[in-house]
Amino acid sequence: MVGRVSSFGQQQLLVRSIINNQARLFEDQRQVSTGKKADDFKGLAGETGTILGARSFQSRIETYENTIATIRGKLDANDVQIGGVLDGIEDMKENIQTVLANGQAQGFEELLEQTFRFTVNSLNTNFDGTYLFSGAETGTQPVNVSSLAELSAAPTTADVFDNAAIAFEARIADGVNLEFGMLASDLATGIFDELKALYDQNQITPFVGELDQAQFDFLQTRLQSLSTSIDGLRREHVSNGLAFERLEVINEQHKDSVLFLETFIADLEDVNIAEAVTNLNNDQVALEASYQAISSLNQLSLLRFL
Repeated sequence: MVGRVSSFGQQQLLVRSIINNQARLFEDQRQVSTGKKADDFKGLAGETGTILGARSFQSRIETYENTIATIRGKLDANDVQIGGVLDGIEDMKENIQTVLANGQAQGFEELLEQTFRFTVNSLNTNFDGTYLFSGAETGTQPVNVSSLAELSAAPTTADVFDNAAIAFEARIADGVNLEFGMLASDLATGIFDELKALYDQNQITPFVGELDQAQFDFLQTRLQSLSTSIDGLRREHVSNGLAFERLEVINEQHKDSVLFLETFIADLEDVNIAEAVTNLNNDQVALEASYQAISSLNQLSLLRFL
């Protein structure tokens, strides 16, 4: 029998080389297919703590973004309803100014009732299953009367409000809380006082036809106090707008932070695809060369030298 020239040691060395090349090729293929340096944190060595911290921060920011999306909807709804109430009250103010200018009043009681009911409907708006202006009492309708007669019969204006004393507040960033809920009592107590005073006076001396001096003086006085109440409601409206603007600024900061964190984490976890493909090609060539080397070694015999 003719023996081979190659030794057992040479064969073992080539086999180990093949195994190593196979392992590298497998790892190259995994990196190219997944785009990741490793399948688990163990493969990232000392970067694990940094990546976990960055992912935790990113998750917290995404939670804030979800909260902001919910608050944005409520602030938009606040803006629409408060704006509607303002329009209605300002229309009534203009009507009173017209009455004073002409010295004549027609349909005054109907205007009062219409304005009141519109205001109540706006304050009792239900948004996404909760009452918009009820504060923490989300399931309670904030205004418990539906007519000026009921408002007039209440012991005080405060008695017609069932909203909570505390408005909504939410955390929108680390260390940043935003009070975004508005209370019906804060918005409309002054307005209801004015409507009640006008209604009560109309019950005593109805505003119909030509005004007498007492009616003229009364409406002129109420016009001034009504303007003050409207200014207060307008400030609440502006406050809601400022809260929305602050929300948008914080949200933009969150977007920038998420973008930075995604890039930061990717730099730690993701492979350079071009480099990985190059390594894959090189290691494939090396593996093929190992196969050829051991194949050539196995074919060597003394017969070739005789």
